[in-house]
Amino acid sequence: MPAPIDLRSDTLSTITPQMRRFMADAEVGDDLYGGDPTTQRLERRCAELLGKEAALFTASGTLSNQLAIRVHTDRGSEIITDAKYHINFFESAATADLSGVVLNPVDSPDGILTPRLLDAAVDRKRRARLTSAPSLVWVENTVNYYGGRVISVSDLADLRAASLAKGLPTHMDGARLPNASVATRASLAEYAATVDTVAVSFAKALGAPFGSVLAGPAELIERAGVYRLWYGGGLHQSGFMAAAALYALEHNVDRLAEDHAHARLLRELLVESPAFSAPEPETNMVIADVSGTGLNSAEFVSAATEAGVKVARWTDTQVRIVARLGVDEAVVRDAVRRLHQVADRQPSPAMKP
Repeated sequence: MPAPIDLRSDTLSTITPQMRRFMADAEVGDDLYGGDPTTQRLERRCAELLGKEAALFTASGTLSNQLAIRVHTDRGSEIITDAKYHINFFESAATADLSGVVLNPVDSPDGILTPRLLDAAVDRKRRARLTSAPSLVWVENTVNYYGGRVISVSDLADLRAASLAKGLPTHMDGARLPNASVATRASLAEYAATVDTVAVSFAKALGAPFGSVLAGPAELIERAGVYRLWYGGGLHQSGFMAAAALYALEHNVDRLAEDHAHARLLRELLVESPAFSAPEPETNMVIADVSGTGLNSAEFVSAATEAGVKVARWTDTQVRIVARLGVDEAVVRDAVRRLHQVADRQPSPAMKP
């Protein structure tokens, strides 16, 4: 049995020995008793990189997002977002329960929330004292559902102008914002300048085992720190966790270009078989249509797993394949070879009863 190759997500990025040593050697205090020096160093560095007044280290991207919702919104208000964003798929229950806020999602064709769609979301509902009022505009970058699609700084700036005209703040779920920055060569600060607050994950493509940061105006971040305690997110000797994030920022951002190149290579090799089709990836994800194999996505995932390659079911006909830290060119080529073998073992759709 060949060694398994897991390409389901970049959350499976390999933690390097160098990162482990950096974590073990971290200077720690107590983040709840006067502060942890490594955590404070990380927060200062993130605020600098993102061009914001302050930053708050949290245990997860979901916690960062939920803290942003809490500081931006009032109970009974609504967030205007896209139906395909993480907040709608995975955080709608938490948003309603923790902050008493509802979502008003639009359904864009490409994951890009535009001023026109913002207008439509505001105008399609009657606005009166008995109804919810918009309190926050929410974007995601890169867009996971669309295979790591990048929203440009100019598109975000246009949305920012429209949201400000309506008196609405904007939050960015930038879990994979470093991928967007590397792909476009626009700095993290340039992206963050288009929103009031931004959350960035260290536990996806950056290869840390955990952690996220929320950055924005100092007053909002101070309030978010209080809610972090309320939500059980206070961390004592957090420097060990923060050290992983610091290492990732210093060593694993520029190397994201390797993941992007590997994703492009994977797609190029995969579509050499007529059983597969996939658009050119913008960052580190390939969304591949497998209907040409004669299998639906769930069946293909099962067959691929038996062949030693784990991919993620995406839609009924598509799977997601993610390049990540720990996956080099040789692994990419081996994975595609195995996936081609899966397709070759299936009877052609025309031969199926």
